Amino acid sequence: MKKLPKKIILSGVVFLLSYQAVAASFYNEEDALRLRLRNDFRRAERPSAGSDKNIYAWVQGAALEYNSSYYQDIIGVDIGGFYVYKLGARGNWSTRWYLDGHDSFGRYTAALKLKLSNNLSIKAGRMVTDSLYSGQEDLPIINASSQRTVPTLSDAVLMKYSIDKNYDIYAMYRYGVYYYSDVAEGVHRTGPIDPKSYRHNLFRPQYITSLVFHDSCNYYAASSLWQEDVALQLMGKTTTCYPLAPDRKDKLKAEFTAFYANLDGMTAELDGPKDTSLLSGQLSYIHPVGSLFFGVGKTGGKLNRIAGIDTDLGYPFDLSIDRNHSDMWSYQLGATLNMPGNSFIGIAETLTNGYETYHHDVRIRGAGTNLLFGWQAAQGKLQGLKIFVALNRAREHRNGSALGNRLDYYDSKVNIQYDFTMK
Repeated sequence: MKKLPKKIILSGVVFLLSYQAVAASFYNEEDALRLRLRNDFRRAERPSAGSDKNIYAWVQGAALEYNSSYYQDIIGVDIGGFYVYKLGARGNWSTRWYLDGHDSFGRYTAALKLKLSNNLSIKAGRMVTDSLYSGQEDLPIINASSQRTVPTLSDAVLMKYSIDKNYDIYAMYRYGVYYYSDVAEGVHRTGPIDPKSYRHNLFRPQYITSLVFHDSCNYYAASSLWQEDVALQLMGKTTTCYPLAPDRKDKLKAEFTAFYANLDGMTAELDGPKDTSLLSGQLSYIHPVGSLFFGVGKTGGKLNRIAGIDTDLGYPFDLSIDRNHSDMWSYQLGATLNMPGNSFIGIAETLTNGYETYHHDVRIRGAGTNLLFGWQAAQGKLQGLKIFVALNRAREHRNGSALGNRLDYYDSKVNIQYDFTMK
């Protein structure tokens, strides 16, 4: 494994250690085998989940992945196996999609890759489409960012064409997908949720295109998705950094996300809004000592469940309270401090103001505090080991809600991850 940078890099979205610094090196390598061991613990009280408000899960995950070289510089394979073993669960408590109910489970990937030229490549089969897990480019709509033990997976055909070193075009035909909440179904067919069985029995493929610009300090990406009987979706992301002076190590970083969805066919015929949107952004001041950040987000109306479209896509972040209810504003102010030994601590305060449903009959006003700690081994025998801890207390006022007028939240999360790469 390549030597990790000593400097801790923080993510403004989920405040995690920079898993991408390690993961990206593996996914860009050929003829490489990686074993990833990941231990996840979650204990929470989440009253907005109703009967599943009590949450407890402790799991051990193992992922073995192999990226082949290109035979004759033309053809290769990427394969992987993922298994989540139950270490702990309680009675009728929810495991919040860390397990299949209360059971261990496994997933796999297998994809054929073709290099048609130095600029054009195609991958077909089951593949990882998770930016947070893989460290690959954060492609809007194509990639998700799961925080569970198993990453987001897709059954798809993906084409990439590099115009030059800065511009890339992607096109995807996706016919199957696995998000973290699909743990009971596994990798299922793409399409709307069947209103009779509440499963993905209706097949509607997704057609996705993306245009990306990237250099050392900027990232701009725009994607579109068309899916019959579901929606037209448009999404854009930008990240720009502004060094304050050539001889200084501090800088400003601006991030912005925009999303729009317009329902089609059977999902548009159901009760509720026919379209929705999201606008969110974050401004960070980054210094070798730590960082300060401020984020704001605004969602449109909450769509019906059948469409399966979620607007929890941008900033801010909170471990307990949602930011994606109807016409909801959310704000966040936080700071991190880099500590000796390649570790950091952080705090982030979140405020929300919106409505429980598109009827605007129940108003939601929430506040949450997130405490954070992270550490990673930069060298030695423990190189590849990372630890992240998050603690949260939050409260929502929902006068007139069936869930109660005041909802008190508690959440604790621990993640320990170790990567061992052989080449």
